[in-house]
Amino acid sequence: MTINEQVVSILIMALSGLLIGAIIDCTRFSLGALSQKSILRRMGYGVELIVWALLGALTFYILFTIKGGEWRLVDPLAQILGIFLYESVFQPYFRFVGRVFIFLIIKPIIAIIKLIISIIIGAIRLVLRITLLLLLPFYKIYNKFLRKHFRKFYTKIRRSFFKKS
Repeated sequence: MTINEQVVSILIMALSGLLIGAIIDCTRFSLGALSQKSILRRMGYGVELIVWALLGALTFYILFTIKGGEWRLVDPLAQILGIFLYESVFQPYFRFVGRVFIFLIIKPIIAIIKLIISIIIGAIRLVLRITLLLLLPFYKIYNKFLRKHFRKFYTKIRRSFFKKS
C-alpha cells in the first residue's frame, strides 16, 4: 500500500468518524425531542447501543471495501479524530443544517399530513351528521311508539319471571 493510499484511507476513516459523530448526535437529539411517554425515549440507551452497533458494522464494511479487510492502529485513531473533530468544530453547523432541514422539510410534510387527516375526519363527520339528520324523524317515531311497546313487553316478561309465590 502506497503512502497516497494510506492518506486516502486515513481521510476516509476520519470522515466516517465525523459522520458517526453526526449520526450519534442526531440520534441523541431525536430521542431527547420525543415525549416522556414514548417507548423509544424510555429505551434510549438501548436504541443508542443499537445505533452504535450498526455504525461499528458499517465501519468494518468500509474497512473491508477500502483496504480489503486490513486493519491498522491508525484506522480507529483516525475515526476517533473524526468524532472529536465533529464535537469540537462541526457540531454547530450540523445542528444548524438539521434545524433548517426540520423547519423546511419535515414540518411542512407533517403539516400536510395533519391537514389531509383533518379533511378526511371532517368529511366523515359531515357524512355522519347528514345521516343522523336524515334519521332524526325515525328516531322520534321510535321514541314515541316503539319504546312504549317494548317497555310494556319487558314489564310483562319481568313480572312473569319474578312472580311472588
